[in-house]
Amino acid sequence: MKTLTFHIDYHTRHNEHPELVCSIDGGDILYVALQSNDQTHWTATLQVADQSQHIRYAYQIVADDGTLLRVETNTWRLFAFNHRSEVCFCDAWADTCLGQNYHRAAFEQCLMLPRGGEKMHLELFTSPYLLLLHTLPPANGMKWAVVGNTPNMGEWQPQQARIMQRTDTYEWALPLTREDFEQGLEYKYVLVDVKDPAHAQWEEGGNRIISPTPCSPNASIVRQDERPRMSLPQWRGAGCVIPMFSLRSKGSMGIGDFGDLDTMIRWGADVGMKAIQLLPINDTTRTGSWHDSYPYNGISVFALHPAYLDLREWRGSKAYKVYSALGTELNALPEVDYERAFKLKMDFAHAFYKEGGAKVVASAPFKKFCDDNAHWLPAYTTFCTLRDTYHTADFRSWPDDAPKAGELEAYTAKHPDVADSRLFYAWLQYLLHRQMQRAHNTARELGVILKGDIPIGISRDSVPAWADGHLFHFDGQAGAPPDDFAVHGQNWGFPTYNWEAMAQDGYQWWRSRLKHMEQYFDAYRIDHVLGFFRIWEVPSQHIYGLLGQFRPALPYTEAEIHNFGFGGDVQALCVPRVTAGTMQKLMTDTENAKLAADYFTKDGEWYVLKEAYRSQRAICRLLPEGKTRQALLQVVCEVLFIRDATHAHLFHPRVGAQRTWLFGALSEADCQAFNHLHDHFFYERNNQFWADEAMKKVPAVTQSADAQHPVLQLYPLNGNGMLPCAEDLGMVPASVKGVLERLEILSLEIQRMPKAYGVRFGNPLDNPYLSVATIATHDMPPLRLWWQQNGEQSQAFWHEALHHNGEAPAEATPEVCEEVVKLHLQSPSMLCLLGWQDWLAISPTLRSKHPETEQINVPANPDQYWQYRMHLTLEELIQATGFNDKVRALIAASGRLDN
Repeated sequence: MKTLTFHIDYHTRHNEHPELVCSIDGGDILYVALQSNDQTHWTATLQVADQSQHIRYAYQIVADDGTLLRVETNTWRLFAFNHRSEVCFCDAWADTCLGQNYHRAAFEQCLMLPRGGEKMHLELFTSPYLLLLHTLPPANGMKWAVVGNTPNMGEWQPQQARIMQRTDTYEWALPLTREDFEQGLEYKYVLVDVKDPAHAQWEEGGNRIISPTPCSPNASIVRQDERPRMSLPQWRGAGCVIPMFSLRSKGSMGIGDFGDLDTMIRWGADVGMKAIQLLPINDTTRTGSWHDSYPYNGISVFALHPAYLDLREWRGSKAYKVYSALGTELNALPEVDYERAFKLKMDFAHAFYKEGGAKVVASAPFKKFCDDNAHWLPAYTTFCTLRDTYHTADFRSWPDDAPKAGELEAYTAKHPDVADSRLFYAWLQYLLHRQMQRAHNTARELGVILKGDIPIGISRDSVPAWADGHLFHFDGQAGAPPDDFAVHGQNWGFPTYNWEAMAQDGYQWWRSRLKHMEQYFDAYRIDHVLGFFRIWEVPSQHIYGLLGQFRPALPYTEAEIHNFGFGGDVQALCVPRVTAGTMQKLMTDTENAKLAADYFTKDGEWYVLKEAYRSQRAICRLLPEGKTRQALLQVVCEVLFIRDATHAHLFHPRVGAQRTWLFGALSEADCQAFNHLHDHFFYERNNQFWADEAMKKVPAVTQSADAQHPVLQLYPLNGNGMLPCAEDLGMVPASVKGVLERLEILSLEIQRMPKAYGVRFGNPLDNPYLSVATIATHDMPPLRLWWQQNGEQSQAFWHEALHHNGEAPAEATPEVCEEVVKLHLQSPSMLCLLGWQDWLAISPTLRSKHPETEQINVPANPDQYWQYRMHLTLEELIQATGFNDKVRALIAASGRLDN
């Protein structure tokens, strides 16, 4: 057995004591009480198996009755035994630890890895007496060192400080002597300039102390310290946001591919960028038409999109020679021709599978891929096969004899053609996986975070909807309330989540999804993080997001509504109606004198919409396109209250109902009462309820299972996964900020969408550190287009945000764009990720001549064709040395180049 002895100095009160919390070789968490004769010097001994390799441990303070009083927050000390049979740990309580995000893959496996020939001095672990420091790498030219009160430790002279050597991503080591531990030692950590050792930055506070420690003569002795007490610059990086489909190179075939991504990463690293962010890259293939260009409507949360296959890997194949000419033709188009590009990729894949697929399918790496992905791949390949067979992804319309998700193997055994089709789709996913993983490896090697995008929704006609339908609600449609970009709100058409069902296995569906994406990304955008607090659900019979309600929420009773002083008939105001004056206007506008008689019934002073026309989808079925249809679609929204989808006796105020004709017909007192209850409902009543809902789900999704330990919530034993970044835009509850801060999730900060009430333009210099700064998202016009769309807003921005006098220029010149880019780079935000269009806008020669084509998505358009493409090739971008030098200089000047 190995003998481990633990010593820590900690003065406790009566009836409390330190407790060791540890795990041997990643096994179960053990708790060991420490003993003391003086309430200050505490000791414990632990016996572990001879074959044990390492221990992770921390300390906590507990009362004698078991009550947890204090923990070393986010701290695990790790030590590998290296054939030692006796180890004595001589520790101090750790209060200044690395933030949990530094243990995310973005930092631990990408940004902070040793580079430039730096050596890991693993041989130091053979020393029997060690001082270990866990902290961030120092800035270039600086070294971590130790200076102390003994001659061997420099007698407090920084030029005599002992330089520490790096032994892990966040670990530095210094060999000590047995006398240092037996006689005691006082010391401090310093940062020294290797070119001028007399110049040093000392850690603050009192001296660190190693008390004389009695240990077995045969024991190795180790002291492990956490982060030095000193103010260091916080890491900040810059990057670029661009959809995968928008990439263009000389050899891509009408749509961006994984080979282009590899090139984009290399360009980003060359100009000093630390991150490349994509839109979702999952398979969206429902119809094979341009409607599948919508990247947030995935048919799988695991499968990669076949359109992103880089055919150049197989230039020597017969299939490549057949299809490359068409690829060249499509590549010359200014935008993505999604249907032709997708068909090209699939035609190539089928031809290449016949040409050489059998060899790959027989290989050990392919079989391992299938085994590793057995939790999703069989359902996906079967779904694709049945979609192709029945010419629809709507599994509800498949024949009765079509297999259910749990009957795959039996069905495949009876249908050899199905087996081969499933094998084809597995083979195709294997090729895509290899290429995407290769790009990810390139990013890690170059110190560039590859950031993905995790959509909040899934397609109603998708693998999870088919195979895991119990996890979703299909009686509503996910969307978003109205905002400046979509006055009718947004209806994405996705089913909403059955969170109660998901909670039963600890949200394993979400956890598996994110774990899978760790193969390809080191950070991710949580699309519409507000959906974890509450989702905006639009009833299936309606189209406009205006008619949605939050789920879950705390709707009002009629009594509560009247307690606000509202005197109207709540039940009646749930039914669409207009006044006689409004009816007259509608008949004039529609040029339809029979409007009232055909579609309304008279009820006193009101015209009430007939029941047959109270569904927007029914109106679209019953009426042709035209003014009458549009008028009735609007009238359906003429309600002040919406019945709760689950409890008909409860009511939600209709969002933005103050813009209805119905609201204009209220008395002044009722208007004031409605405004009060409306604002109270959306901004106060549900705040804590929604925060509690988020705290059930978000930690379970964004942290590993180990990190959710109910008592400790220490760092997980096997890493913390990808760096989470929230998309927290829209009607944001006040509680969101606190939840994100508590979980150290980065917020999204946009200058022209400030979160402070009554502020028109934010100041990027006021951004929180844990945030992503950007000029615009893919749902917004880039800076140049936004500038030219509304002269009043650009004039206000010129004065209020840029602080210039006089008249704003008619267009956002390169100089103006550079000023805005600089402002965002200078922000405190951990990440400044700007759209490709906004980076190019600073160049008078490289910027697009057509800014009106640069908006990727218009949220108000439910049938958006996502086809934006770079107007330059990546090869041209790499050769633009003047532009690249400028970008690198801007990043360097902002302090985001070398941290």
